[in-house]
Amino acid sequence: MQKRLLVILLIAVLSLPCVAQKISIGQFKRVKFDLATKKFFHVDKKMATLDLKTDEKGFTFKADGKTPIAAQEGDGKITLLAPHKTAYLLVQHPDYGQLMWKVPGKGLRKKKHYQAIMQTDKPGKEYKLSKQWVVFQVIPENAILQVDSTVALVRNGLAQFNLPLGKHGYHVEAPFYEELSDTVEVVDSAKLVVPVVLQSVYSYLTVKLPVLAGRIYIDGQPIGKGEATSSRLQPGDHQVIVMQDKTCYADTVVNLGVGEKRILTLKADDLKARPLMTRGITPGILKESIDSTTIDSTALAANVPEDSLKAQVTITAPDEETQILLNREPLAYGKWEGKLALGFYAVSTLKEGLESKQIFLWVDDMLPKILDMSLPKASYGVLNIHSNVVGATIILNRVEVGVTPCILENLPATVACKIQLKKAGYHDAKLTVMPVPNDMLDVELNMKPDN
Repeated sequence: MQKRLLVILLIAVLSLPCVAQKISIGQFKRVKFDLATKKFFHVDKKMATLDLKTDEKGFTFKADGKTPIAAQEGDGKITLLAPHKTAYLLVQHPDYGQLMWKVPGKGLRKKKHYQAIMQTDKPGKEYKLSKQWVVFQVIPENAILQVDSTVALVRNGLAQFNLPLGKHGYHVEAPFYEELSDTVEVVDSAKLVVPVVLQSVYSYLTVKLPVLAGRIYIDGQPIGKGEATSSRLQPGDHQVIVMQDKTCYADTVVNLGVGEKRILTLKADDLKARPLMTRGITPGILKESIDSTTIDSTALAANVPEDSLKAQVTITAPDEETQILLNREPLAYGKWEGKLALGFYAVSTLKEGLESKQIFLWVDDMLPKILDMSLPKASYGVLNIHSNVVGATIILNRVEVGVTPCILENLPATVACKIQLKKAGYHDAKLTVMPVPNDMLDVELNMKPDN
């Protein structure tokens, strides 16, 4: 009986006034744990929770085509509380038409949380980024980082946030280090990497002598006579020397803890002429360092063997005064025709010192290729690639294009993207996706440790 009702419902929907369907839903999955916030997803005891990732607004939803569902529009997503065992979802929008979407599997179940990506396509619409990735590189490696109202624990010195464009405040703190507060401005042109180095809570050492004549040195630097206090010292070993008339009367090592204020009192019996020891002790310094090894996403290479087959390619610029660049190298003005080896290329234009955004060109067979840089980019899509591992190398169709997280723009929507993530200590993660015309596709890959 239920199947018959669904068939009747589908016929009724199809008989509605015809509007071009420009809505699609994909990458449906059940989720339990949020990698970004490190928290378990909320579930409702009586309803099923579904997050549809999209930046568009104005949708209406009906469970099984008949029961209206309240939609809560959030930051980059729409959250629905659907009735238990919802099998179909009717999605309607005044600009994008409607979609009757069958829920994969056994439908939406109560006490469970689901995610999916909703894509929209409208002729003439130009996709513009509303968010961009910000990666914080923090010393010390384990700290607490708060961006706006979101708090995250930094692990291995790295933390990633997908933030709306504009200014954001952040606050970093760690035990035994001075807290730091500042702001960052997020723009759509590129991922922002923010290095943060917290200053440790310094230690101090006071040395007291029974006589005023002796000059006191700490780590080879004079601090005074008789009684003196050091400047700020890092935790660790420090060499204390007392000299008078080029003769050493004291030579000892003091170990200072974090934020410790130590008083070293030397008595007359402690001051005896002795040879100066060369201990090679220097002020304790932080050994943490930021791994700045990154891959320039613009340094792309064709990466093809010399003896590979070639295809005829035609590239047209907006006008005769505009220069065409191939992999950032000058190619021609106005128009270029020639043969390119099979591979992956980045094409851009340059005029009056201003370079356009790069458009990716795949030469995957020997058929002629035509790339018109003056036409609207309605056939190009955007990939938002991120992972639970920050700094993993992104390989797109066998070419290294950046590190996670990363947004790749101007990708042909008619060419499948083979994505591979690599990083030492983790198993490779692979996924093949098809960019959506004039829209952004969210690509999240989970990497598992080797052990």
